[in-house]
Amino acid sequence: MYGTVRTVVWEDGGGDPASYPIGITNMTTALLLIDLQIDFLSDTGRMPVGTANADRVIMAANRMIELFEERRWPIIFIYNQFRKADVIANFFRNHAAIEGSVGGNMDPRVISHDGFFFFAKSKNSAFSNPELTEHLKKTGIGLVVICGVYAEGCVRATALDAQRANLSTTLISDGVASNREFKFKWALSQMRKKGIRIVSLDDYLESDSNKPREPIC
Repeated sequence: MYGTVRTVVWEDGGGDPASYPIGITNMTTALLLIDLQIDFLSDTGRMPVGTANADRVIMAANRMIELFEERRWPIIFIYNQFRKADVIANFFRNHAAIEGSVGGNMDPRVISHDGFFFFAKSKNSAFSNPELTEHLKKTGIGLVVICGVYAEGCVRATALDAQRANLSTTLISDGVASNREFKFKWALSQMRKKGIRIVSLDDYLESDSNKPREPIC
């Protein structure tokens, strides 16, 4: 459903990210896009962040995708895929992103091509899918740049786990959102306190961080 065969699904959840033997010797940068799905970005979705927030996130994500394509750096989509049998949890999520549902598909406004990588999760952190960790190790990724939703949920959990896995972690503030401003600000504050680098889209585009390095072929 994502236009690529490079999809990895993990149902049981991962281990402790502190034990992940990922290093930063290669310093290749990957873009992690978190939960850019219809249910979270569309006004008709089951857990929308709101029109203005969704538009801002999509704009920033697409600009980052264009940059990473130009640099030939890896682009990784992380998406929620919840089991239909998780009745209680699905109730509290308003039945968002259930496996096989239309709302679980990636928002069509987000750029997508064959060659991107997709990893499913059913918990907050992208690192709950150990196949993501293995992929980062095998491709020598030492830095990650994150965009996505929700700021206080899956984005925060993924950013903190990436840092715990010894990955240099940057968050694009324009490319992150929640459905409430106070939750968005709280999440960024908490991540900043933990040492996550948080920059605007413009600042990232103008920084040395986006200079070409050796691509992954």
